[in-house]
Amino acid sequence: MSQGTRRMFTLHINGVEQKPTAAGGDLLVDVLHEELGLTGTKLSCGIGSCGACKVIVQKEPGGPKMAMLACYARMDSIEALHITTVEGLKGPDGELHPLQREFLDGHAFQCGYSTPGMLMAADVLMDQLARRPVPVAKLDNRIRQAISGNLCRCTGYVKYAQAIKKVILATPGLTCLEEPAPEAARSVVTFRIRKQSSNDLEEKALVGFFDQVDATVQFATPFRLDTCIGKVTVKTGALRTGEPVRDFNLRRFFFQQLEAIDFTLDSAEVIDGRYQLDAVPFGTAIPVNIRGRLGVFGNKLPALADAVVTVLDANNLRITSRAPVLVDMRDCGFAVDSFAKDFFLKLGRTVEVTFDLLLETKEQAGPALWRTGSKPSR
Repeated sequence: MSQGTRRMFTLHINGVEQKPTAAGGDLLVDVLHEELGLTGTKLSCGIGSCGACKVIVQKEPGGPKMAMLACYARMDSIEALHITTVEGLKGPDGELHPLQREFLDGHAFQCGYSTPGMLMAADVLMDQLARRPVPVAKLDNRIRQAISGNLCRCTGYVKYAQAIKKVILATPGLTCLEEPAPEAARSVVTFRIRKQSSNDLEEKALVGFFDQVDATVQFATPFRLDTCIGKVTVKTGALRTGEPVRDFNLRRFFFQQLEAIDFTLDSAEVIDGRYQLDAVPFGTAIPVNIRGRLGVFGNKLPALADAVVTVLDANNLRITSRAPVLVDMRDCGFAVDSFAKDFFLKLGRTVEVTFDLLLETKEQAGPALWRTGSKPSR
């Protein structure tokens, strides 16, 4: 435990409100062991690589479950969250969770040190499958993905995977015979940032996207880009990086109170004047330079995007970046350096932004209006 200023925190652990006293920089695993007597969560590598210390986190009861590394989670970042440790997997009468029972009956572990983290990872997977079942043929791959962040030096993982699979197959509603219908394609804005955590041997990339995009484009003269104006707004709450806990930390500590980022389109210029949207067949991609202003934290920054505009058919338009838009996050007002320090990261200051916007015509009087919508079937 650190020697920093200590205060009382409010946590909900295994369904019980707890008020441990700790410093903001103290690690959850230490508080669980030393303040709350919950020693089932194991501390092994201490650098977030082995998964032995995984716990389950929810923003509210019944919400999606996230796997969090207790050796990485500081008290300042988890207050008011709902946390389940391996002790909390048991039922109200003390009966074992089906995963725990099968791990025992199937002799899935030997020394048992990796077992709590494996149980947490498997329970998160079951929660995910309850929300979107997986075809039986793809279940083995999903299990491998779910436990890929958990290291075990004893068993070779085979019996762990077998036990998890047996419980999932025995639980109604987690698998299906056919792949669920794919979700309709949506407009997305993607980003890429260079990063290196304290346990990364080399620099990696943090890649993610926003999938709640509200975009509008108006043409004073139909399909004449030199007469258009527009705006694109992304909701920070729709940030996705493939790691729910990372998404949570970025939204809470990086974006803080920022709910949306917007780009105001000031002008669009066709690079080759011989080609115009109103004079080419449907499906022809027209290279365009787009100029506008990026709005973040009240700042309005000039931005230039190299894009292609394509009229898919009479009712659908697509605008896609050809090259990343480079933005210095410090110019936007983001506290890049302090965020990186708090989370033990080396974080690049430049973000690469790309976009793929799908727009549909909307009936209205006056200039032609296009708004974001689903991609048409072709």
